[in-house]
Amino acid sequence: MSALKILVLENEDSSNPQIIKVLEENGFDIEICKDDNEFLDSIYEKHYDLYLIGINENSILRFDLMKALNDFEDLTLKMVITSIPNTTKRSFLYGCDECVIKNIADEKEIILRIKALIRRQFNVYTDTVLLRKNIEYDIFNKRIFKDKHEIYLSEKPLMIIDYLLKFRGFFVSSESLETGVYPANSKSKNAAIRFHIHKIRQLFGNDIITSNRTNGYKINIKL
Repeated sequence: MSALKILVLENEDSSNPQIIKVLEENGFDIEICKDDNEFLDSIYEKHYDLYLIGINENSILRFDLMKALNDFEDLTLKMVITSIPNTTKRSFLYGCDECVIKNIADEKEIILRIKALIRRQFNVYTDTVLLRKNIEYDIFNKRIFKDKHEIYLSEKPLMIIDYLLKFRGFFVSSESLETGVYPANSKSKNAAIRFHIHKIRQLFGNDIITSNRTNGYKINIKL
């Protein structure tokens, strides 16, 4: 599984090349969309960890796009980068998780804000989450280690762990987990989810994920 995935929705002037370069230099997996239709096609086919949405005077309607994403319960983090002064309040009202005024913030600050967002989503102040004293998950590089040695898992089991860790302490319904792991264009994958959870339990113990027919799945942290 590759590093944290960011989908960038650019403005017509494509004015963020330096920001994109810095993101790539920091190890993020970047895809770029030139317009709203390309953006919607991309999120229909793939999952991302963050949407980086550019807004200028010619793309004000993207506030409505963000509202639509939230109305459809798209839980992907959303960061607005705007060149319009005094749009921070409006950005948050329309559902963004972070807003950066491009003329004020530098590229390094944007990286710090992205990392802070991701850590907040996992409710940690570090780059890893401990599942056991000897098992940790790297939230930025999406790798899992046992006794400091990396344990290879294919993409979907890692996505299951990633998703459940964001909601640790709570049960996640089968439907929510399926939506969080497979893109919108996939047919029902409930059987595949159960298969991948079986593989995770084989590696880390049966108690690593609790399943309940009524409530769904919950990851168990034991330190």
